[in-house]
Amino acid sequence: MIIIALLGPVPVFIGAALLLIAAIASFVFFMKVNRSRKIAFDRKLAEYNKAVEELKKRDAEQQQRAAQIRKKSDEQPARPVARTTVIREEQLPRRVQFMAPNGASYDIPMNESFTIGKSDKCDFVVKNGTIGEVHCRILYVNGKYRIEDLGNAGGVAFDGNPVPKNSTMEIKTGLLQIGRVTFFVTIDAEDKAG
Repeated sequence: MIIIALLGPVPVFIGAALLLIAAIASFVFFMKVNRSRKIAFDRKLAEYNKAVEELKKRDAEQQQRAAQIRKKSDEQPARPVARTTVIREEQLPRRVQFMAPNGASYDIPMNESFTIGKSDKCDFVVKNGTIGEVHCRILYVNGKYRIEDLGNAGGVAFDGNPVPKNSTMEIKTGLLQIGRVTFFVTIDAEDKAG
């Protein structure tokens, strides 16, 4: 106490200076950490956007090849056939294609519905901690595709719009997020569904 009285305001000044230095050092440290996080996030976002662009490009190439094949088959002369079976377009099998950002592609045949989750009982199994046992279901109802969130904590979103829990939302070709896993979904029969 006597030392503080003899030194007067000097220790207060030194303490304030030390607090200011500590505050500046903390600010600089957190700015560096935040910058490194932003750089890592921007890198991941760029990789994801590149993967999505590659998926879209691949899909466009597949559609172009299919159009060329159809054009070639239309140009070939018809051969007489003893008996012809007519298949209407609505009888063709429907499918939903899932493309992951790493380029992996999954085709799921579609009848009236199929389930997605980490359980082996699901039609489309995705092993991830943010996905429930039976997380959601894709339905084909009245010529339209719909996704139903079965109430899991991870949630479901399509093109950035969350699907209400225990409810359905119409989907078309776009980005589907299930928990923290995102897929580019291509629905090949949506022209037939209209």
